[in-house]
Amino acid sequence: DRKELVNILYFGYGKVCKGPFLEGSIGFNKSVKTPNVNLEKARKLLKEAGYDKNTPFSFEVATNSNNDTRIKVAEIIQHQLKKIDVNVKIRTMEWQAFLNRVVHGRNYETLIMGWSLPLMPDPYNLWHSDADKKGGFNFVGYKNEKVNMLIEKSESIIDRKKLDKNFQEIFKLIVNDYPYLFLYIPDSISAVNKKISPIEPSFLGIGHNRLKWVIN
Repeated sequence: DRKELVNILYFGYGKVCKGPFLEGSIGFNKSVKTPNVNLEKARKLLKEAGYDKNTPFSFEVATNSNNDTRIKVAEIIQHQLKKIDVNVKIRTMEWQAFLNRVVHGRNYETLIMGWSLPLMPDPYNLWHSDADKKGGFNFVGYKNEKVNMLIEKSESIIDRKKLDKNFQEIFKLIVNDYPYLFLYIPDSISAVNKKISPIEPSFLGIGHNRLKWVIN
């Protein structure tokens, strides 16, 4: 329940994440719907896979111990999945050990991490299969030949509309493959002295026009 994550962690100041590119940026695919919670369907799928209350499905989720928010995410997911008799074990470790043993070492079942994404996406490092190597950021081992082709094609596209269409297709394919469970995007909340103007909220944040700011 991604909306519950936003409500608990950020008091509602955030959005459910729908895929690999930020809403409002090039490549965001509006046709991709927000995932819905369906506990009955989840129970049915688990039962079809051979799991129930008497034979529960269990897995481990790893994250870094110096990030309280990610630990809280793990605990909320643990609580949510308990409702359908899925057992989640939480594993935390210091950041460098987490990177070395879990991320780059690929020693995990599932993990919780976060990305800071630019307005102009560069999907190569996260989603191209060539980045599935030691030290690479495609540490989930994602591989889709069509996505590879579209990423490579995007590197020679100059026309913004064509690039947007190309990235939207990448967005849709990745979401359908589910290499990640995309969770949430927190809002950025800023406070400014009322004597400062002109403050113009923007997708880029309030600092985009700071060279024009004056104190009244």
